[in-house]
Amino acid sequence: MGIRNTMYDVVIIGGGAAGLFLAANLSTSNALLLEHTESAGKKLLIAGGSMCNLTNTQPTQEFLQHYGSRAQRNFLLPSFQAFPPSALMQWFESRGVPLVVREDGKVFPASLDALEIRDVLVKESKAAIQYNSKISSIIRDGEFFSVQTESGAFVCRNLVLATGGMSYPMTGSDGSGYSLAKALGHSIVAPKPALAAISVEEYRWTHLAGNSVRSTYAEFHHAGENKRFLQASGDILFTHDGLSGPLILTSSRELKAGDSILFSLLPMENKIQVQEQLLALLSSQPKKQVSTILKKAGLVASLAQQVVGELALDPTSTPAHLNKQQRQNLIKAVTEKRFIIKGIKGFNAAMVTSGGVTLKEVERGTMESKVTSHLYFCGEVLDVDGQSGGYNLQAAFSTAHCIAEHIQR
Repeated sequence: MGIRNTMYDVVIIGGGAAGLFLAANLSTSNALLLEHTESAGKKLLIAGGSMCNLTNTQPTQEFLQHYGSRAQRNFLLPSFQAFPPSALMQWFESRGVPLVVREDGKVFPASLDALEIRDVLVKESKAAIQYNSKISSIIRDGEFFSVQTESGAFVCRNLVLATGGMSYPMTGSDGSGYSLAKALGHSIVAPKPALAAISVEEYRWTHLAGNSVRSTYAEFHHAGENKRFLQASGDILFTHDGLSGPLILTSSRELKAGDSILFSLLPMENKIQVQEQLLALLSSQPKKQVSTILKKAGLVASLAQQVVGELALDPTSTPAHLNKQQRQNLIKAVTEKRFIIKGIKGFNAAMVTSGGVTLKEVERGTMESKVTSHLYFCGEVLDVDGQSGGYNLQAAFSTAHCIAEHIQR
């Protein structure tokens, strides 16, 4: 195909959540979205376990507490005030996508199918979408940008980088947007994996993969230190080689190999209270099998058996068989399970990227570059990362909506 110099009002690079939402909210149809893979919204399709946790119903100030730093919260505030979760929910529902809100505030399509979200965004796009369009370079020529691809050059007045981060590179988030941003004068905060699972030293719980502990409390310690450096509450999921789940994912940015995690296998707000309840259960039922008592306390059968096995107790042991030290060891094994962290999973398994285009160089009210006029950024290409629970998608949608409104004005 020969070189085409087509003039557009807007060219969006990247067909993920942010790029698609921007395209769906443009006031002009003289726009082009360039996606370098063969389909749009690949990462969106795996969001929230493919059920697509769109956002969360928490009030704005509480919502903002779920981002990595005060600078990120400050940066996102104007776009969240202009386009909050309630506006996002209304946007989808008005386009025929019914939503459901869980008890924890997480919002999903009622179909629990991410494909429905991706498809409505593609259908609503005001921009023409061109797939398999790898960007070779971007040239700034006076007031315009010339976006060079293998299939031609596309000239525009407004250029938006919605290229995502580096997590799940198989979905197209390969970090290519960072080099484009740098070429246009921007600084990049070094990217690293965030919302990642951890692998564990000498892990003997592989057979428990898929089991989880709900509403637990965890403490994290650096090697050789008794004082905790981090504490967290939430759910923990056992995997084939370590731990995942919201508590782990949210804490992962602070962790490194050699740190240890200490957590309860039972839901816990007050450790002393749970330990006393366990002791009372053991004392009141001296002839029942220990594993049965642990199940009654709230452990699933496989976890109860694992605890008994690790303490080298006979599977048929009853509290009457245990001496005082063995009872204390049992209670500690349930309420203070310790694992040593072997490593944090990399970009292939991380849900989001920490790092990206530095926020100091982007106008927070418009998402326009302070370095290059008519250049915009939205979504995960920015140095913004939130916790698990719909926070990253809301940031993508709000920053994209912010650009659409500004370009329209």
